[in-house]
Amino acid sequence: MAISEKLQTGFVASLTALSVPIMLLNLLGGIVSGIWLAILGEWNEIFRGILFMVVSGFAISIALMPSLLFAAPAAMAIQKGKKLLGIFFGSLSVLYTFVLMTIWCVWIMWLFGSSANDRSLIPLLIWSYGVALAPWMWLAQKDQQGGGNEYSLFTIFFAQVSYIFTMVMFFLGAPIGAITITFGAIMLVGSILQVVFAFGGEIKKSFTKKEVKEALGILEEAGRIFGNGGFDLVKGHVEESILSETNQFIDVIRKGRSVRKYVYSMIANTSGDMVESGQYHIYRGVLNPMGPGEDLLNIFDSAMDELVKLGDIDEKNAQVQKEALRKNIQGVG
Repeated sequence: MAISEKLQTGFVASLTALSVPIMLLNLLGGIVSGIWLAILGEWNEIFRGILFMVVSGFAISIALMPSLLFAAPAAMAIQKGKKLLGIFFGSLSVLYTFVLMTIWCVWIMWLFGSSANDRSLIPLLIWSYGVALAPWMWLAQKDQQGGGNEYSLFTIFFAQVSYIFTMVMFFLGAPIGAITITFGAIMLVGSILQVVFAFGGEIKKSFTKKEVKEALGILEEAGRIFGNGGFDLVKGHVEESILSETNQFIDVIRKGRSVRKYVYSMIANTSGDMVESGQYHIYRGVLNPMGPGEDLLNIFDSAMDELVKLGDIDEKNAQVQKEALRKNIQGVG
């Protein structure tokens, strides 16, 4: 298992453990603290919080725009194959967002907490949690619905954990400097993990051996030939196989097999296994026209034709394998 996958597994376990208190605070915190403050007559704080929640979403959206100065070059660099440069700019974009969130949340906590007395401190801190994080949650929800930043909920999770932890520190009388450092430290851990999750695969590829880089380059080239759809499925399996069994792959190459022959053999084998699995059939013997089945069959045929051109197999053998695959397709589903 890759390091990034292990980290993601650990993160999911941590998320599960913390999800209940966070969920309760998200669902009930605003209602309970609002009623509590109303009983105490703290109407100014209630109205101030509502005003912040209404206007801060737009203000934060504007403040987040500079992160695009890093995100756009990151995407372009990765697309052009300059992966380390892309990871660098992507990391700056993530870091900017986490720093902005830290400054905003600590400021809101201080703003409401500093105006509290002994009776209102607890409800004001809980109220400030909703005021600080509501606009970020709203923006994250928009991201998810629009198919944008898939890690926005990850960012929110670390902000929630940071806020709860430092909220307790504030209640216990910790100075604002210590609260800021603690909040920032937790968010820094989150930003590092997000970079690993988002770019871990690209980082690993950047430090792979030349044979592996050549194979991944051939896969990218094949992707431009075959297009999206079915090939994305094939590419993912082939790439994972090469990266997870690197030593075995390099041994085969160093014994005399060309990288291009190896890659196209993998493409043929993977697409063939997928299309005859029955997973992409609409019923027995018939591929689902709405699925990637036909794409996978065409990819198999094209990969076999390429292997013939490369001299890896002869044309008669390729034809036999094509016919065998179609016979297998007829028997499953």
